[in-house]
Amino acid sequence: MIIKTFKQVEQFLALHIPKNSQQTFPGELGLKRAKHFLQLLGNPQEKIKVIHVAGTSGKGSTCYLISSLLISQGFKVGLHQSPHLLDVTERFQTNNQNISKEEFIFYLNKIIPYIAPLLTYFEILVGLAFYIFADKKVDYAVMETGLGGKYDGTNVVSRSDKLAVLTKIGLDHTNILGKTIEEIAFQKAMIINEKSQVISIKQEPGAEKVIRKVVGQKKAKVQFVSFPPPTGVEGRLRRELDPLLQGDDNTKQIINNLGLIGDYQKENAILALAAVNYLSNRDGFVINQKKIKKVLETANFPGRFDIKKINGKTIIFDGAHNPQKMEAFINSLIKKYPDKKFNFLLAFKKGKDYQNMLKIIISYAIVHKIIITSFLTENQDMINVSEDPKLVENAYMSSVRRGRVSRPLDVKIIPDLKNAWETILKYPEPIVVTGSLYLVGEIFRLINTTNTTNKQILPINKKTNKQIIK
Repeated sequence: MIIKTFKQVEQFLALHIPKNSQQTFPGELGLKRAKHFLQLLGNPQEKIKVIHVAGTSGKGSTCYLISSLLISQGFKVGLHQSPHLLDVTERFQTNNQNISKEEFIFYLNKIIPYIAPLLTYFEILVGLAFYIFADKKVDYAVMETGLGGKYDGTNVVSRSDKLAVLTKIGLDHTNILGKTIEEIAFQKAMIINEKSQVISIKQEPGAEKVIRKVVGQKKAKVQFVSFPPPTGVEGRLRRELDPLLQGDDNTKQIINNLGLIGDYQKENAILALAAVNYLSNRDGFVINQKKIKKVLETANFPGRFDIKKINGKTIIFDGAHNPQKMEAFINSLIKKYPDKKFNFLLAFKKGKDYQNMLKIIISYAIVHKIIITSFLTENQDMINVSEDPKLVENAYMSSVRRGRVSRPLDVKIIPDLKNAWETILKYPEPIVVTGSLYLVGEIFRLINTTNTTNKQILPINKKTNKQIIK
């Protein structure tokens, strides 16, 4: 079989989208299948230095920052992330540039003879990413886990120099990973290799205890980092060990000038800095701090507190899809716009904790109107369906009855996404689109496909709130 067009790519990959949760999350069987696939490809994952990132919140931003920081130091860096927003080529980046569709077709044709019928969409793309990055001879490959860690399709690297990076761990995917922080932390921590290095953001005590236990069992080493950095004796000792990171006033200033909005992004940035600092010590390169500073000040990650203007109207896109992320996003929104009220366009993926995410949104006096909509994506690792808008509305009404809303809000259901988007654009207030990264991606798709001749869509300088004219 030879693929010639990108339409054929999409049709081929669609055949491997799982039809049910058992196929989507096959556990140990899926990991064995992924490893066998990579073996057929010549084990490309063992030919490159890998930074493997797991966690509940902040994986995408941390991967992007690690990649950007390493690029600034002159390295060739592969970056694999999921899900994609618009196009599957986003998952295969070299120096933060998507692979071209022509190159994607070229590489996919190379591996098609080794793709078994039972391989999933995600497993194929992970294998393809390792194959591409090895062929391009990247200096580092930054790989984001899809779900969990222990049985994730990215957990296929056996090299002891694989760097494991753990972002903030919280409750998400509890039906698959476990009902407690400790159970989920164990799944995430199982990306740690024997005698390897782990860098983690400061975790809740239960999660940290589990991570330390796994580190001990694997004879690995772990460094926990935080922002703001620790003070006192601990801070002084860390300054002596890591002058770039802990307690350094210059580093604090750099982090505080971060282009990404939100205190949680400062944690992601300090984690990314810690990873690059470790690699500089291990691999013997000297960090250019001026370039580090420039990267962090200009950082911009699509779909994460992503501010745009359409015909002068401010629209903020954020893919928050669990209570931990939503709390962080809403707090950052209030901090940046303390006196503003927003119209919210909401949809939540089926199976997510939409009740608690909705409670977080409506508990603050920043909401003017809410439009609840829906989405369906068929070009991702699985078919993603949003929660029934009526159930989301019922959750709102339940909060009203329980006195969790200080005043009644204007809440509408518009199931058709295009209609919902066109409706919310008519109101004068600024807009927030949140609840799912899939919702954000579908709105981006609408913006790209709608006739925008009369619509001026511009990114925003997050420091000045002014439009960036390119």
